[in-house]
Amino acid sequence: MATLYSNELKAVVVMDNFLDNPMNVLKENCMTVQHFNYDCEHKRNEAGDIYGALNPVILEFTIRANSPRQAKAFYKELVSNEHTNFSFLFNVTYNENQRLNSYEDGMVVNGYIVHIEEKYSSTTNQAGSNTQIEMKVTLLSRSVTYLGVDNNFQSTFIH
Repeated sequence: MATLYSNELKAVVVMDNFLDNPMNVLKENCMTVQHFNYDCEHKRNEAGDIYGALNPVILEFTIRANSPRQAKAFYKELVSNEHTNFSFLFNVTYNENQRLNSYEDGMVVNGYIVHIEEKYSSTTNQAGSNTQIEMKVTLLSRSVTYLGVDNNFQSTFIH
């Protein structure tokens, strides 16, 4: 089981397949991951290869969306009943153009959004209004692709 709790920026999620265009991710499209949790078990043969069917994998994650536009994208996927990609990237850095510069590792999860819980808050300070939307998303996964250093990756398909 993977769990992430932190007050520092450790992980971001992008509603896109990171593998399609790895270094063209804009910072404004990245949402901070507050928490994620999933349990994926599978059998391996003596050579270490995966075999047999996997049980359904439920991924739950909580994000902080910075705008209603980001939140609407999740609801659009919920009502579409179509699978979509979510790229989770860990320990990211951005370049001067606010595009992804590097990441430590990550995963691309393809699946269906089955439930969303939302908390909305708006505050006003000297810099203006600050709107934050915290969303807890439940995803029924179809596949998980683990990303490593130098864009090495391994996919696990869930039947």
